[in-house]
Amino acid sequence: MVKVNLKKGKKSSLEIAKTIGVGLLFSGLVSCGSSVEYETSEVLDPTQGIVTTVKEMEANRFRITDEEVVATVADSRIIAQYMDGEIDTFTLQEAQLVDAEDGGRRRSMRGVLMGGMMGYMMGKSMSTPISQGAYANTDAYNKSATKNNTLKSSATKRTVKTPKKGFGSSKSSRSYGG
Repeated sequence: MVKVNLKKGKKSSLEIAKTIGVGLLFSGLVSCGSSVEYETSEVLDPTQGIVTTVKEMEANRFRITDEEVVATVADSRIIAQYMDGEIDTFTLQEAQLVDAEDGGRRRSMRGVLMGGMMGYMMGKSMSTPISQGAYANTDAYNKSATKNNTLKSSATKRTVKTPKKGFGSSKSSRSYGG
């Protein structure tokens, strides 16, 4: 005896309900994602590098004494002059690892480096100006401010798209009631 499945080709009501449910869920996710508002901005990426000289003025308190623009970002260096007469030279990659070190002399340099042009090599936005407080004196600051214009004029420009942040920047489907 041969059995014939007469329901072949027909979907059960449970399968139809699952398909509709998944479709509604997917369309809800798509519509929620489209409510995010974006803003575009121009970002400058340095193409030249910096050699920064810092001097320890007091124990673990450094200030920038000189900055020179060099041909490539890979040529960037930090020259540290310590109060005890020691001089340390390290690369940009080593400077970026300063946060990973526990204590030590280099760690106290990070804030000063971020305040100068070296900060641009370490991730600071090139739209942020250099900080006069990072420099040993007004002459060092003024010299770097002039060179900063050269560094920015040679930078490559790209446009980035980021989600808007802050209150009221996107639509929300959540509500709070008591």
